[in-house]
Amino acid sequence: MKIIGFRNKSDIDVQFLDDFGYIKEHTLYANFIKGNIKNPYDKNICGVGYFGEGKYKCKYSNGIHTSEYQNWISMIRRCYDLNRKNTYPAYYGKCEVCKEWHNFQNFAEWYNKIFYQVGTERMHIDKDILIKDNKLYSPETCILVPQRINMLFVKKPNRYNLPNGVKPSLSGKFEAKYNEQYLGIFDTVEDAARAHDQAKKEKITDTANEYKDRIPNKVYQALINWIPDYI
Repeated sequence: MKIIGFRNKSDIDVQFLDDFGYIKEHTLYANFIKGNIKNPYDKNICGVGYFGEGKYKCKYSNGIHTSEYQNWISMIRRCYDLNRKNTYPAYYGKCEVCKEWHNFQNFAEWYNKIFYQVGTERMHIDKDILIKDNKLYSPETCILVPQRINMLFVKKPNRYNLPNGVKPSLSGKFEAKYNEQYLGIFDTVEDAARAHDQAKKEKITDTANEYKDRIPNKVYQALINWIPDYI
């Protein structure tokens, strides 16, 4: 940073020498010397995310993080935090956040514009319902859904290296389950996976109809039009 205005030691203007060129006015010369002036464009969240300039805050008056900040920082960390690589193996190095959302203020603006509440459920940002196997968090690809709906789309690792819900049977065929629901024994992996996906499709459709009057139509349509991997 550099001093671009000096009235006295208690009143200077400083500009940061990065791509944003943020100017902090009316600060102390002592803060400049000590490096204590904060740059809202400093990418201090995983080397990617920054707070930006705007009306949205990271904490309420009681010190608890705001909902938009919790969702934003969790999204950034899942995709870019090396320390969470093993916790979120499906995200780190495989998914990314659009550049617009590297700025917390931009994400918070979108979040508050589309926010709605369903009872006391936690609301989750989902990137896979609108676009299957999507790897990008962005305004065009993400929607807000209740936690219960979001959990319907979680893909759990299969230790047999088979599609979700499928495992080898003792007979040399393939057993299919959806959650704890036993679906039967099938001759091929594809038939077992198809049975799993059909059960999942039915569950998603039933849940969509249950929530129909409490979720935006865009979310409802995405749920009932969801296409399984195996059909």
